[in-house]
Amino acid sequence: MLAVLVPVGYRLSMRNPMIHRTTVALLLLLPGLAHAACDAPSKNADLVEALDAAELAFGEFEVEDFKAAHALATSHLECLNEPISRTTAAEFHRVSGLSLFLDRNSPDAAKSFAAARAIEPDYSFPTDLIPPGNPMLETYTSVEPDSGATEMLARPKTGSIKLDGSGSLNRRVSLPAIFQLFDGRGAVVKSTLLAPGDALPEYERAGSAAPEKVGGGGAKVPLMIGAGASLAIAGGLYGSGMATRSGYQNATTVAEAESKRGLTNGLVIGAGVAGLAAVGMGTTSFLLSGKF
Repeated sequence: MLAVLVPVGYRLSMRNPMIHRTTVALLLLLPGLAHAACDAPSKNADLVEALDAAELAFGEFEVEDFKAAHALATSHLECLNEPISRTTAAEFHRVSGLSLFLDRNSPDAAKSFAAARAIEPDYSFPTDLIPPGNPMLETYTSVEPDSGATEMLARPKTGSIKLDGSGSLNRRVSLPAIFQLFDGRGAVVKSTLLAPGDALPEYERAGSAAPEKVGGGGAKVPLMIGAGASLAIAGGLYGSGMATRSGYQNATTVAEAESKRGLTNGLVIGAGVAGLAAVGMGTTSFLLSGKF
């Protein structure tokens, strides 16, 4: 019922201020209820009506009425069950910028205005809404839409993502953005406003269920090669140890026997160490491959 009263009040309030005040009084009652839960999903028409009411209240210097309408618009955005249009996304960012400016938060207001200008670069406020010379006009153009860092969003495993009504996944992190996640049938799963620097909502990324043992093959190959090399070294050392063993047994003096025995023992111990290394690397490669 209220969705019908808002546009009627918007149209008639220009001629009848009493109707406008009654409409906004109803708006003041709704934001708290709308934020409680999305029991009734919103449509683009609901969002546009609330944004139009906000701009009307702003033009009439009705700050409380403007704040109520902006809160209602935010509630509709969070409960939106349709893809937001680019035009509506731009209007939402502009109204948010007006609200932030009234809160004396010019830096964030400029970011919201820049987000709107990124969508509609040729838009200018009507002079009856913001007259020439108003300091808000300077804030409106103080941040360039293409300034700041960007991030490329990962595609969802199923469905799609839109930012400010666009299918581009390139997000300007320093600006606010309207994030919408859709399932495989195109139905809205989530609709929310991301403030500058906000983390993305949780969603299952494409490729997040990686194949088992990803990267294991790359580690397994060098380990297998290392194991083979260690085994070859072990064999060589052991063979050399056996060769020196005969020389140790045929020694004619005590000093010669002690010298050859030390060499033999060292070669045999080295062969054992290399053999253990070969076994260790071979076992690790099998663990990585998942074959036992």
